[in-house]
Amino acid sequence: MKNFFTAWNIARHSLVENYKNRFFALFVIFAGVLIYASLLAGVMAMDEEARVITDLGLALMELTALAYALLAAASTITREIETKTIYLIFSRPVPRPAYLAGKAAGLYASLALMLGVMALIQLSLISFRGFALPPFYLKAVFFIWCKLLIIISAVLFISLFSTSTVSTITISGILWTLGHFTSEAKFLINKSSGSASLLLKACAYFIPNFQLFNARDLGASGPAPAGPGFLAAYLLLWVSAPYLFSLVLFRKKEF
Repeated sequence: MKNFFTAWNIARHSLVENYKNRFFALFVIFAGVLIYASLLAGVMAMDEEARVITDLGLALMELTALAYALLAAASTITREIETKTIYLIFSRPVPRPAYLAGKAAGLYASLALMLGVMALIQLSLISFRGFALPPFYLKAVFFIWCKLLIIISAVLFISLFSTSTVSTITISGILWTLGHFTSEAKFLINKSSGSASLLLKACAYFIPNFQLFNARDLGASGPAPAGPGFLAAYLLLWVSAPYLFSLVLFRKKEF
């Protein structure tokens, strides 16, 4: 129970820190401008205006939140190491599992807040144009957050062995891209043979399938890529596994 309250306090402090960070405000403003641009694009689409506003707005929300997630997660621990703040933290009885869990939870909450603000901006634009809320909209926003949970966990792990913030963001960006082309990757793997096929199949297990959470591609009546139980288990696996690997690396560091 003590570890839980420690992680809770760290998460709360991380959320407040991210909220006050000027990058958070800049990204929210930037997202608002881009979503407004989607409104202009929707006007030019005539009969498909509602769909264009929704799809383009969700895509811009995802890319903006991803950019912030990569920058924040890649620097949240390394910044405290560089500024020696982490030594002050561990001079107190702070368990490392609670510290990592608190940092991750703070980032999760920050992205939820950020997505909520951007969603309100987009919904206000949709309402202003006189359109109804798309049936799949809330599900799409939630699934965007689910994908961000996975990539944040991966970024925190990568940041512990990467040489710089830039390399962490680069590796994480590649992972994000590959995770959206798993179907194409499987096709190429099936076409390959020999040792290359075995190597590619092994690497495929370390790439999350983000296509499972692309709710906006399904529209209002598209079939679900997987059942809710499978998606929940898949999300839990890809959030907890990087955390456990991060904990192994974190325990080896001298603070």
